[in-house]
Amino acid sequence: LALGANIGTCATALLSAVGRPREGLRAAVVHVFFNVVGVLLWLPFIDLLAAWATAVSPQTPELAGLARRAAETPRQVANAHTLFNVANTVLLVGLVPRIARWVERWVPDLPPEEAEEAKVRFLDTSLLDTPSLALDRVRLEILHLGERVQKMLQAVLPAVLDGGRWDLEDVARMDEAVDRLHGTVITYLGRLSQAELTDEETREMMQLMEAANSLENIGDIVETNLVNLGYERIDLEVTVSEATRKVLEHFHEKVSEALALALQATADRDTEVARKVVAMKTELQRMAEDAAHHGARRLVVEAPRRLAAYTTETDILQNLRRVYYFVKRIVRALVPEAG
Repeated sequence: LALGANIGTCATALLSAVGRPREGLRAAVVHVFFNVVGVLLWLPFIDLLAAWATAVSPQTPELAGLARRAAETPRQVANAHTLFNVANTVLLVGLVPRIARWVERWVPDLPPEEAEEAKVRFLDTSLLDTPSLALDRVRLEILHLGERVQKMLQAVLPAVLDGGRWDLEDVARMDEAVDRLHGTVITYLGRLSQAELTDEETREMMQLMEAANSLENIGDIVETNLVNLGYERIDLEVTVSEATRKVLEHFHEKVSEALALALQATADRDTEVARKVVAMKTELQRMAEDAAHHGARRLVVEAPRRLAAYTTETDILQNLRRVYYFVKRIVRALVPEAG
């Protein structure tokens, strides 16, 4: 139980580091390292650990059977956990400087330009008592977040279709800034929600929260789904045909245009521009159907790894459609039919 509990906390440590600065991620990596190494060190000596825990725990000889186990086991488990952690600390404390250097290599600082772009530019805690001004700052910060997501979206298709692993890793790493900015915006809005807001300010706050969440979801689709499709293309040695490439590039261009319009609508609170985003649904559906027909025709073509290529191409298209779904959600507060 004690060893399992220490391994279990590794997952929560890593999850808590998502979207945090590099220092937070390094702390999570150190936590995982200490716990995993500690468990591996103790596995051959688990009987010894159990004996020590039993020896230092109170005994209840007046009880018998299940009653005695129920009385003694909780304290024994707690003591085993304590002994495990104290012993690990004593064993590993001398390695702390070396471990710190290892972790800095495993989790390097962001490049200067990425670190700068990941910084919050407009949020000001001194404005939280003035909701109208704070909301204006949030709107500006969301546009900053949107610029990062636009860069990811623009970079991902060339990387997926033609790039190597380093290109795909570069795109995936861009999501760190997106996650960090998103977390800061949502935290700021959470603090702002504690203020006295008018009904209009509450609606605006919810719209901005929806926009921030949708942008973060787009970043996740790019960083996880589309980048992984790029890795699959490399692993399966898939080559996308020139005709299919043009279909995907055209669809990608339209989705990117929709995102740019959604950000413009959010910046200007422009319902007409928001309606343009929603109206693009019909054209994108037609393009998706044309792409599906094109892919079906390509299935009968004699080409190496045709089925693998078809699956990859179809998945790219489906993920771009999901991106558009979240683009629409950005403007749903301005145009109710966007939902």
